[in-house]
Amino acid sequence: MNEVHPDVGRGMALASALVILMLSCFMMAPSEAWAAERLMVLTGTTLIEDVVKDVGGARVETRTVIPGAACPGHYDMRASDIAAFARADIILLHDWQRGQSHIKAMLATDAGAAGKVRVPEASGNWMLPQVQARGTAAVTALLAEADAAFAEDYARRGGERVARIGAVGEEVREAVKRAGVVGQPVIADAMQRPLLEWMGLRVVADYGRFEEMGAEALGRAMTAAREAGAVLAVDNLQSTGGAGAALAADLGARHVVLTNFPGGFPDAPDWESSLRRNVEIVLGALRDSVSVAEAHGDGGTMSPVPVASTTLRTACPAPVGLP
Repeated sequence: MNEVHPDVGRGMALASALVILMLSCFMMAPSEAWAAERLMVLTGTTLIEDVVKDVGGARVETRTVIPGAACPGHYDMRASDIAAFARADIILLHDWQRGQSHIKAMLATDAGAAGKVRVPEASGNWMLPQVQARGTAAVTALLAEADAAFAEDYARRGGERVARIGAVGEEVREAVKRAGVVGQPVIADAMQRPLLEWMGLRVVADYGRFEEMGAEALGRAMTAAREAGAVLAVDNLQSTGGAGAALAADLGARHVVLTNFPGGFPDAPDWESSLRRNVEIVLGALRDSVSVAEAHGDGGTMSPVPVASTTLRTACPAPVGLP
């Protein structure tokens, strides 16, 4: 029987290894195929970006027009944004963004950009779980349409995210109920009104940018808040910033600032962590109040807000829906 020389054997083994390596380059695993030739998605805000990253995963590359902490209506576009509009395969904007002057000007610089714009139809404040779920479904459908070969993957991941959104919403609402704050009167930036009412708080007056409201409208809001015994003044990071601190001082109320977009707070990069952080801030402020009973003047029949009993996490959770 002929024997194979050791050097020849090693050569054959090496050749075999090279063949296997070459074949692997042409026969990619599903996860590698998913990541190949990624879809470039330009998103209008971090609310849409969070959905795209979660549902698209390694399949997408994203860039966002408006940073999380910036005011969408007062953001100055950069030269790099123009290049991003031109490079994008699909541009996902909120309906309200289409009429903004800087977005319209950006689209006008590229004749083909307008044809790439898609609007996820989900009216309302995307920080609310029910609206976030509708927004996720709408974004998922648009990604599947733009990248049809992977439509089933988008659908699966989108469904997982929607389920997670429902679970998070129920958990947070239960935590708020257990804290005993439902029905408390607050004054708030109009942008935060939907979230506070979803939590069960009673928004007795709202306000916008002071320079846009005027003294008379602001005075009416303060009168309503004072008469209702508002215990909290809630600003919106992206619009009024910390301006409500002056209102809180006049009312003898606590003051907080919430975010309307993921990434507004450094420790809250996605929708879930932003929602949880907002709720923690509100409950923490109410806990630090003397007591709900004293705030309402009801003779002590209500106990202080038990924030410590809630199940809210203080650490940033993993992005919603990711395996």
